Amino acid sequence: MRRSNRLSAEEKAIVYQTIVPDDNFVLEEFIRSRRIRNVRETTIKYYVDAINVLKRDRSNIHVEKAIMHLSQRDLEDMIMYWKGFMRINTINSKIKAIKAYYNYLYQQGFIKVNPCENFSLLRVREEIRETLNSDEIKKIANHFKKKETFSSYRDLVIFQLLLDTGVRISEAVGINIQDIHNDYIVVVESKNLKQRIVYISKGMKGKLDSYLKIRGDISHTRVFINRDQLPYSKNTFQQNLRGAGRFCGIQKQVSPHVCRRTYAKNAILAGMDAFSLATLLGHSSLEVTKRYVQIWGNDLKGQSKLKKDYSNLF
Repeated sequence: MRRSNRLSAEEKAIVYQTIVPDDNFVLEEFIRSRRIRNVRETTIKYYVDAINVLKRDRSNIHVEKAIMHLSQRDLEDMIMYWKGFMRINTINSKIKAIKAYYNYLYQQGFIKVNPCENFSLLRVREEIRETLNSDEIKKIANHFKKKETFSSYRDLVIFQLLLDTGVRISEAVGINIQDIHNDYIVVVESKNLKQRIVYISKGMKGKLDSYLKIRGDISHTRVFINRDQLPYSKNTFQQNLRGAGRFCGIQKQVSPHVCRRTYAKNAILAGMDAFSLATLLGHSSLEVTKRYVQIWGNDLKGQSKLKKDYSNLF
């Protein structure tokens, strides 16, 4: 077989008597390249976590070679191994990170062949994902209301905000006071740092105004805070919301993303088009939004006139 005329990074190291790159070296270079491109630290962690899982699990497919030298067949075997215990969406998330990693290695000459060149995401079966109905929303809202504490009122406001706007929880906890306007909020998308406008109902604006009076004036402008007056953690809210769902006897999963999905479902029921919904949700493409329309647009057409404004439940 004819050899490649392109020198690999290891061969260049021999020629120029420089450092021979290993997994640790190329990973540090990859991380450095992401930081130069101003990629968020949370996204960098997502890359590193995926690569570390790849490194951890390689022995399970009887491979001991360096991660940077895995072949397409090795990666295919790894995916088959992951399919035994991981959700397809989780595997696809790892594939995206791994592709970015190997694309970088190939572009920079660390490897001669890109093992991900012909890789594509796994097909995801279309299924009706869980959403909250009005009774479940009311139960959770009442659970937060009856506690009569600052923490529970804050969580009530966030819960309503997620349902009223469809924002991600990372976007909700990142809102600053100056971002709130009379009928809209400017949010910063957690994935790409882009700003977008989401519109709020009168009931939501009133709830935010009440919360801000209770919050008071403190040294920073982040809207949602904990009892130590520090910015509120999305993980803490996720735990509190999950706990509220369990306490209320709701069998389905209760999470911020379920609230986002509930917003999308009700927007589709109200006749919103896919492009407008994608813009409001901050989707980078219409793919996910179209899937929502396919799932709910036909099955539920004309069944209900659900309102997006849940103020009467709060």
